[in-house]
Order: sequence, then structure tokens, then C-alpha cells
Amino acid sequence: MKRLLLFISFCFTLFIIYFDLTTGTLPTSRQPVSTVQPAVPASQQQPAPTAAFKEVTMKPGDTLISIIESEKAGNNKPIETIISDFQSLNEGMKPENMQIGKTYKIPVYE
Repeated sequence: MKRLLLFISFCFTLFIIYFDLTTGTLPTSRQPVSTVQPAVPASQQQPAPTAAFKEVTMKPGDTLISIIESEKAGNNKPIETIISDFQSLNEGMKPENMQIGKTYKIPVYE
């Protein structure tokens, strides 16, 4: 009986790993997500973006850092700079709130 329970637990663990790698656990555009954003006073709004950017559609497993590193040009930039540039290009959106299937402006560094 212990072996059967161990075997079922092992199979379940493999299934969880397979599901996470193929489907992912981040919300997609098909899932409802609250889009209500609090009003920001004009004095606290981000300045207009001046950095060069490219538009990227998020895929499962993508992160802001993985996209920047795939360009191999922004590796010498501090993470704080990359995040602030991303937020200024995407109207203050935090990188943690990026969703699979949506398109975002990613800063491009020379």
C-alpha cells in the first residue's frame, strides 16, 4: 500500500511539473483580471517615454529580465533602470503584473 501511495504521489508530482512547463501558471488574456487602476494626480504621473523601445508579446515563461537579456545589449544596465524605463513606457505598469498574450513596450539599450 505504501508503494502504491508513493507511486501515485510521484506521478502527480510529474504531472504538476509538466503542466507548469507547458501551460504555465501566469494568467492569460482569457482569464478575467481586474483592470481598475487608481487615479494618479498629474504631479505624480510618469514623464513621457523618451527611451527607444520595441513591442513584445508575452509568452509563457517570459519575464522582463529574460527579454532584456535575450537582446544581449542591456546586460550592463542596473535592474532599477530597466524597471523604471519599462514603467515609463507602459504607463506605470509593474513588471510583476505582465500577462501572457499581451503586448508591452520593452526598452532597447544600445
